[in-house]
Parts: sequence; C-alpha cells; structure tokens
Amino acid sequence: MGEYTQPVLMVKGDGLVNFGWARQPLFDVNMAAATSVRRHIFHAWRLKRWEYFYVATPIVFFAAQIAHLGYLANLTAYLYDIERNVLLERTSNIPFGTGVVLANHPRQGTTSARAGTSKYLQFEMTPEGKHVTVDWPRFNGPQDLHADLLLGWPEELESLSVVDPLRNGRFAYTTKVTCMPAMGAIRVGQETWECGRSEALGELDWSRGFLESVTPWKWATASGRTRQGQTVGFNLCSGFHDRGDNENAVVVDGHLTKLGLVSFTYDQAHIMQPWHVNRPDERVDLSFVPMVDRQSYTDAGPLQSHIHQLVGRYSGTIMPESSDPIAITDFVGAAEDHYARW
Repeated sequence: MGEYTQPVLMVKGDGLVNFGWARQPLFDVNMAAATSVRRHIFHAWRLKRWEYFYVATPIVFFAAQIAHLGYLANLTAYLYDIERNVLLERTSNIPFGTGVVLANHPRQGTTSARAGTSKYLQFEMTPEGKHVTVDWPRFNGPQDLHADLLLGWPEELESLSVVDPLRNGRFAYTTKVTCMPAMGAIRVGQETWECGRSEALGELDWSRGFLESVTPWKWATASGRTRQGQTVGFNLCSGFHDRGDNENAVVVDGHLTKLGLVSFTYDQAHIMQPWHVNRPDERVDLSFVPMVDRQSYTDAGPLQSHIHQLVGRYSGTIMPESSDPIAITDFVGAAEDHYARW
C-alpha cells in the first residue's frame, strides 16, 4: 500500500490486488480479474458498482445516482430547495439492472440507465468534465424533472482514488472528486434553478467493490469557498476503507492532502442533531448541522438497508499539509449514515 504516481493495474496478472491510492484515477479498474472474485460462486451478486454526483449552491442541493448491485439496479434523484426547506426525491429499481450501462473508468465513457420509455439518467465523460443529464417524468406530482449539468474536471484538479482491502478477501475501489465547478440548470415543472461556476460546486463518487454482505459506513463531504477566496473540498469516511489507505482527504485550490482515520460523533436516535467529525491531530475539526434527512429503509428478508442521507452545513477548520488551519463557514454538503446487508 502507498501512493501510486503512474498508471497501474488494480489486479495484477497473478490475480492479486494492488492496494494503494493516487491523486488521479490511475488505476485500470479490472476488478473481475481478481482471484477472490473469480472463485466466488455468486461473484456477480457481490460486485457493487455505482456512480453518484451532487451539485450544491447556496439555494439548492441536487444529486443523482446509478447503482448496480448485481441482482438489482437502483436509480435515484433528489433535490433539496434550501430556501423553502422542501425535499423532492424519486427512486426506481430495475431487476437485474437490465439496460444499465456502466463506464469502465471514472474519466472515460458513459454511465447510463433507462427505466420505461422516458425516465433516463446519463453521466458522460467529456473533455470538459462530467456531463450529467437527468430526465424523470412526474418527479413531483405531474411535474417533470430535467437536469442538464456540467461538472468541470480539469486535469490539474487532484482527487482521491484508492483501493483498500476488506475482510475475507474482499476489496473496494473509489474515486472521489471534490471542488468540481458546475454549470447548467435543473428544472422541475416551470421552476428552474440555475447553476453558475461562481457559486456551484459538485462532487463525483465513482465506486466499485467486491464487498462483504454487511457494509456500514459514515460519510461527510462538502465543497465551498472560504472568506479568503480559497476553494476547499473534503471527503471523509469511517467504517469503510478503514483497513488500508482509507478515503479521507482534503483539497485546497486543486491540491490534495491525504489524511488518516477520522471519527464521527452524533446521536443515531436523533440524527438531525449536530454532528462532529474530527481527527486527534486536529487536521479536521468540523461541525455539521443537518437541514434535511433523506431516509431510506429496505427490509426484504436477507436484504436490508437503513440509510440516512442528510444535507446540511459544515463549519470548523481543516489543516492541509504544510499549512495553517483553514476556517470554513456554512459549506453546504452531505453526510450519510449507511447500513446495508446486500
């Protein structure tokens, strides 16, 4: 394990996994070539793959996801109107993921899914960044959703790509890209939210995993601009990727600082109370004040999930490498309490 600076196969010719991390998506994501995957009788159901993004402005938070769980694909889109404190959301399941197309690399190809004749999600990599299109009929009663967004991904923007070991021969890969300047528009019915590069920032979560049947995690993420004009983003996680290099990092003006493990403190029985995310060395000391909780519960025998996806505001300090603490105030971002038996 350690940092890679040149392109590398995730899985070597002998079927063993190259664990480690990089500041760019340098891994050839050939997960199915791993010996542990090929030997598992139900490997097609144990491979979990998803692409998720969000865009946040001072007045709106919009996110969408295409997830393929092996036996099922899940499509999700949700919009939180911050000014009105209104959450709009829709999900759709596709048995066996029929018709879902998954890109083979975070910076290449297109991920897309269609449900029915007019519900369509597409995340396409272009020279400028991720071009996102979401068309969802009857998203809010009779009102249709249409989103057309570009999340800028310049070559010089550093991100975190990491391959980490899990228990029982399992492993996981993720690319997390923060501080993506966003532009475009989101329309529901006759109402439109414009996103401009001066205030809209996004994040991409492109993940693949040969995961354990029970997978919990806690996640915190946001991007924003400080009062001193710095562009700052962070991705922090606990309970998942903890056995290797982890997926914790902060990006300041395009440059990434890799972090160690972080702690999450909050009351699961009162999830809307403030959270605290920190490290003992004080490189991270953040409070998170939730504004809305998007809840999802599934109880289908052996398949269970309990998920809280919260939108709120982060304040506190982060300390990049060779830097004084940077104060952040009221960054709009997301937090997640996730449990799945899948």
